[in-house]
Amino acid sequence: MNEARFTATDILASLKEGERLEGRGYQGSIHTGQVGGQKILVKSATGRGIRAWLDRWMLRREYDIYCRLAGISGIPRCYGFFLGRHLALEYVDARTMRQAEISDPESFFSEMRSIIESIHERGVAHGDLKRKDNILVTRDSRPLLIDFGVSVIRKPGFHPVNHFRHNFSHQHDFNAWLKHKYNRNFDAMSPEDARYFRSLWIERASRRIKRAWHRLTRRRKGRG
Repeated sequence: MNEARFTATDILASLKEGERLEGRGYQGSIHTGQVGGQKILVKSATGRGIRAWLDRWMLRREYDIYCRLAGISGIPRCYGFFLGRHLALEYVDARTMRQAEISDPESFFSEMRSIIESIHERGVAHGDLKRKDNILVTRDSRPLLIDFGVSVIRKPGFHPVNHFRHNFSHQHDFNAWLKHKYNRNFDAMSPEDARYFRSLWIERASRRIKRAWHRLTRRRKGRG
């Protein structure tokens, strides 16, 4: 899917001159770079042994997902997978949802829901949208979904484990969208939005653990 016709030489040259970004993604390192005056983002598998093999496998899988999602508005363009370890993506001038201020929340979250529905139609469930770093906000306050490292592609035919994981992540995507839109206040959901919500067992268990931990912390502080 090398639509910009970059070469491996272009990518390696961009890495030498690019800037490393910290705290982004799961696999290896992430750099910005320039190829022919065009700014790009390169995710690279690093390390040795099993970790290096796993990073390369995950990047190859993420490349396959970007190919599947090609053309969807709100998903960065993918320029190719090079030398078995470098994934080249479109660079977008944006900030993470954790850092950004959304000027028109209703429009933003409506568009975010449409992007989620579009990737689901292509058989992909993101699975990690509760992490605000995986949602970018562009300068004109539009959403962009990134980092498909743990996403699930639904396989055709009889694959019960895959289908269970996909369905779980599918619902997790909508729950994450609602969590961000209503800032965890699910009681404030509109009837239209409420039809997208279904509480998952792992979310319920997580909430119980957090409540128990907070109670324990308060007791310890009280004794101190």
